[in-house]
Amino acid sequence: MAIHDLGYRPWTGSRASAATRPLIISNIGIRRAWQSRWLRRLMLFAWLPAVWFGLGFFFWEQWLLHPEWHEKVHRFLQNIPNANQLTAIMQSSEDPTELRHAIWAWLLQAFFRYPQGVIMVLVVGLIAPPLISQDVRSRAFLLYFSRPLSRFEYSLGKIITVWFYLAMIATLPALLLYVLGIFLSPTIDVVQATWDLPLRILGASAVLMIPTASLALCISSLTQESRYASFAWFSTWILGWFTYGVLSSLETYSEHQASDHITGWAHLSLYHTLGQVQRWVFGFASFRDSQTSAAVLVMITIVSIIILMRRIGAPMRA
Repeated sequence: MAIHDLGYRPWTGSRASAATRPLIISNIGIRRAWQSRWLRRLMLFAWLPAVWFGLGFFFWEQWLLHPEWHEKVHRFLQNIPNANQLTAIMQSSEDPTELRHAIWAWLLQAFFRYPQGVIMVLVVGLIAPPLISQDVRSRAFLLYFSRPLSRFEYSLGKIITVWFYLAMIATLPALLLYVLGIFLSPTIDVVQATWDLPLRILGASAVLMIPTASLALCISSLTQESRYASFAWFSTWILGWFTYGVLSSLETYSEHQASDHITGWAHLSLYHTLGQVQRWVFGFASFRDSQTSAAVLVMITIVSIIILMRRIGAPMRA
């Protein structure tokens, strides 16, 4: 054989499965996002609410073992938002053991609804804006799509990047809270009474992760500047919340209505729309009351994915 044989040679190495292509892209995105010092600080801060709600599980289980803890438990749980709903739950039965499932579900729903709902906006606002906008600006598409990589695999890899961090701040802490409740319970029979809560946690996580990640990456694909994508992302949440607050304050509430009452203006706020569907997932709202909110989230997801796929394919058509 000639020393300088520059002809084509067959590939003799092992080829990875096509299913791992999105994981390679997501791995790069996860490691690159973790280089942000602000993100690392925010991820640490995101676990602090889990400690607070863990105390809620602890006090509740102590009340079941020691009835004299009633006042301490009630006073602690009243510090959690929408505590009037908790009062209604506790008055529905005289046997605290029968209320374990409802109290646990209420604590988990409040965990998703309040601290993690706000922290999610900040985390996604740090991760998602540069994921696609930087590829558009640096022409990284030329490198990605020079390989056997489809638009779906590319976008899925980017979405998994966002999902990973959302799972770390919402799904994983919530599952650990559930496990903590089991360890604090006097018997293992509590698993039979609360077996559906891990499934509800996964459902609430899907409600949180799918539309938000799709919308964030859609916004990122519309510009080459990450700062513009960040501004659009935060503006969507802030303006929606502000509009909902102003319009709903014009309505007259009766005294018996809950402080977390969802009005017809809630669909102008993505935060309150997510909260309404999560309330249904945890069993505190009927599907009839939440179907419009669910339809809004599905529409946002579909429209965002369509725009995202078209923007990703735009350089290939040029």
